[in-house]
Amino acid sequence: MSLIQIKKTDGNSRNDAIKNKNVTIWLADLTYTQQQISSESMPSAIGGIATYTEQNLCLKKPIRIFKYPEVLIESLETDGIPDIIGFSNYMWNSELSLAFVHRIKEVSPKTIIVMGGPNFPIIASEQELFLRNNPGIDFYVEGEGELAFANLVDILINVDFDKSRIQEDLPSIQYIDVNGKPRHANSVERISDLSVIPSPFLNGKLDEFFDGKLQPIIQTTRGCPFSCTFCIEGSKYYNKVNRYGQEKTNAELEYIAKKMKSTREKGGRNDLWIADSNFGMYAQDLETCEMIGKCQQQYNWPEYIQVDTGKNNKPRVLAGARLVNGAIRLSGSVQTLDKQVLVNIKRSNISENELMDMAQEASEVGADSRSEIILALPGESLKSHFETLRKVINSRFNHINTYQLMMIPGTELTESETRKTHNMATRYRVMPRCFGNYSILGSLQHIADIEEICVATNTLSFEDYIQARKMHLIINIFHNDGIFGSVIKLINHLNLSVFRWLELILEEELKGELKLLFSNYEIETRNELWKEKKDLEAEINNSNIVEKYIKGELGYNLLAIYQTRALTKNLDDLLTLTKKMLSKLIIEGGKDTEENLKFMDEVLKFDHGRSEKLFTDIDYSPRIKFNYNIPKFLENELQKFDACKEPTPLEIQFVLDDDQKRIIDRSITMYGKSDVGIGRLLAKVFVTKLLRKPLIINR
Repeated sequence: MSLIQIKKTDGNSRNDAIKNKNVTIWLADLTYTQQQISSESMPSAIGGIATYTEQNLCLKKPIRIFKYPEVLIESLETDGIPDIIGFSNYMWNSELSLAFVHRIKEVSPKTIIVMGGPNFPIIASEQELFLRNNPGIDFYVEGEGELAFANLVDILINVDFDKSRIQEDLPSIQYIDVNGKPRHANSVERISDLSVIPSPFLNGKLDEFFDGKLQPIIQTTRGCPFSCTFCIEGSKYYNKVNRYGQEKTNAELEYIAKKMKSTREKGGRNDLWIADSNFGMYAQDLETCEMIGKCQQQYNWPEYIQVDTGKNNKPRVLAGARLVNGAIRLSGSVQTLDKQVLVNIKRSNISENELMDMAQEASEVGADSRSEIILALPGESLKSHFETLRKVINSRFNHINTYQLMMIPGTELTESETRKTHNMATRYRVMPRCFGNYSILGSLQHIADIEEICVATNTLSFEDYIQARKMHLIINIFHNDGIFGSVIKLINHLNLSVFRWLELILEEELKGELKLLFSNYEIETRNELWKEKKDLEAEINNSNIVEKYIKGELGYNLLAIYQTRALTKNLDDLLTLTKKMLSKLIIEGGKDTEENLKFMDEVLKFDHGRSEKLFTDIDYSPRIKFNYNIPKFLENELQKFDACKEPTPLEIQFVLDDDQKRIIDRSITMYGKSDVGIGRLLAKVFVTKLLRKPLIINR
């Protein structure tokens, strides 16, 4: 694909600019690092922009790639400031990137600074305001970056990096020209054959990022055929799905597998992120899964695949899951099941029966099945939100991700008309792990990224929002990750409702440590929200405050932290509450036979043995006696509990095998043993596969 040809702004011929092919260009996809690495993906997106630009412009110097702020700071100080530097702009690194933009422009006004990424308004007046409020940004690349950035660099070379000589519209580029006029041309046509982008993996551009901390990320398609208003890819620009060639994808997987084998052997991570929006919807995705399966056989990578699977081709998605030995994360994301809300957000969903089938078949292939639900969508009420939770949980997904509605710039949902129609009340908070104190070119910067979330609408009050957040914590503790998996199996076996059990927990008046836990959670849920963004920004501009965020005293993911505290510090109290509410559910359902209640006690002991001290003492291996063979119950669909009753007590030892210990050790090394670290671990691994295995020892 040739570059778009744009008329030059003066009489210079192309040959006159050859000397400037020696241009120094850096690209940065930064992540916060001072508490944990907030964005763990390798910078493959800017890597592709770099390789495409190098290939099309025949630059003399390779474009340098940066991920860690500390490395960029050191390079700025030791190697000098480049001619052109570009920064990614996502919700989780916007302020971090802007801090570098402003400081570099202060020190080196002639340096050309480019920014690109989806955290950008879609309304022209708001786009102009963003650029005027951030004058350090010389050019903003909108949409796909490869072609537009290469084109921009070509023009800059031809004007000897004097941006004042550019006074015309540039496709996919927004900027304020020398006369103060906002410039915004139509977008360049998206790249249809993505294989023309040289792989940053295969040419070694990303080798330095195989450090055991970052996650390799590949993309086999770009675009999404759906039009959800809360999503960046819901816009018409991204409606067409384009693909990388299979040969390139296979080569990348083979290359990454070899690198990750070495990384894993040194104690590093062993996973993969596929960044497609609807993986598994297309026939070629099965070819990708076949290649991943080969990598698993030869290199024992990947153990776990983070991906959003497609919703409209369940058989193909499940076939892919089998090919990768259940390592894939199957997504049955619905966001809501309320028909009117779906109309409001321009979304279509798979049916409830298909959801149940997917969860069941995912279980059969040993895959992690997850569904996503968003609180406070336009038109959603507490009743309809709970109804969605009920249907999805009773569909038997093993993990429900509950999200708050983020007001993401660049989405239709954030437009003023939408806000006004649904009376959307929003608040601001610091994003978890997205903060730090960084000294950039001699200037100490106190930085944090802030997100805007919806906390009330004309159908959902703020107190309803709080009530829903309590239920979300209960789901995280009692439903997700398989900690109470045997209990959930028992409830389903008795044809009772798992969601009703969770509702009973929500309705219960708690006592002791659990009362304090949930009370503190509610207080922090209220206190983390700021009505005015400027007030939160003023608070952040204080090194002592940011230090508290870094130490984990402020700004953590409340669901993850309180789930961690409950499971690591209050497990016995959770079991007592579980027994009480499970008994109540069984009585309420008319299933309170003596045998059912005895079996309930056995199931609770079993779940305790699998999960106690799981992340604090991997050598802990309790022995417990049972009157029923619970492993037999879990592995089979039994009609009656008598089928697994033992004539004499059965002694079971709960053990972690070597593979489980290695995964836990690697995860602890990566994230730490603090509440923040364990919370991150719970969100990143397939916890169900890490539960202790039952070993019968008296046969």
